[in-house]
Amino acid sequence: MSKKITFIFLVIFLNYILITLLVFAFSYFSLLNNKTYDLFWIKSIQKKLYFRGMRNIWQYKNNCIEFDKHLFYVPKDGLCEFNNPEFRTSLNFNDGVRLNFNDINFDETAQSIAVIGDSFAMGWGVNDKETFSSKLENQLNKRVYNLGVSSYGTIREVKKLINSDYYKKVDTIIIQYHFNDIDENSTSNISKIYEIEKYNKVFKSNNYSVNKTKYLLKSLKSSLRLFFSDILDKIFPEKNLRKLDFNLHNIYIEKFILENIDYKNKRVILFHVDEPGLKVMNFPKSNEKIEYFNLKLDKSNFFTIDNHLNVDGHSLIANRLYEYLK
Repeated sequence: MSKKITFIFLVIFLNYILITLLVFAFSYFSLLNNKTYDLFWIKSIQKKLYFRGMRNIWQYKNNCIEFDKHLFYVPKDGLCEFNNPEFRTSLNFNDGVRLNFNDINFDETAQSIAVIGDSFAMGWGVNDKETFSSKLENQLNKRVYNLGVSSYGTIREVKKLINSDYYKKVDTIIIQYHFNDIDENSTSNISKIYEIEKYNKVFKSNNYSVNKTKYLLKSLKSSLRLFFSDILDKIFPEKNLRKLDFNLHNIYIEKFILENIDYKNKRVILFHVDEPGLKVMNFPKSNEKIEYFNLKLDKSNFFTIDNHLNVDGHSLIANRLYEYLK
């Protein structure tokens, strides 16, 4: 009897290995051909493959950034091509601002709006006219400067704005906040000076090259358990929710804003994108210094495997900001 049970278990195990190999191969070669699927198990495998080695990162493209001693890196002026399996984009910058390319005759004497933030604000994965800054500018018929830069925390976002020529031109500052900004906000200071040697080590070395064999074997191994993880996620959707206590984040947010921005003469609005799988707690109420609002988005507003906003997500944010400002 025990031999029979062992045999059945072995058959089931070998079939599971075979099925995993087939699903993994399909997921991998689909991703190589820029095909992504919002399907059980396949999506999880593709996300693991993507974030472990198949993702291009904007700030690691030497034709997109250059060294800056105050901000570590800044966008290069001109055109930057940035592609991943789910998008092919062209980004144009001038003097640190991503261009909107709206055909509008602005009143150059009128006060404008500045948008600061990380890759969400910059527009990772969308073209120039598809960012929420560009869409908002078109809706308001008022100039909007998009100073968002991928991977910046609030501290560098504020630092970039107040040291730019655009700071005196704006009467409204919109800050897009992401929960991972706390990593930089809690460990840095606004007067920090960066060294070119560190920049070269991070962005111009080959330390981040991937051993393809190890990468595939490691990804295949993780695919074996992703099947069960996906089942558990379906049964217990609340279990894997990431909890965000905004009280811990707002300590640094308010410090950088209130100490450096002239909030008495400029309207300061901070919004947070409430992503799927995130539970926000203790989100602050607006006050006379900073206006806060939390934007709840669903998975249709994001790329399938990339965690960034798609065109629909940017359109939704632009519409919500327009309604709020009006």
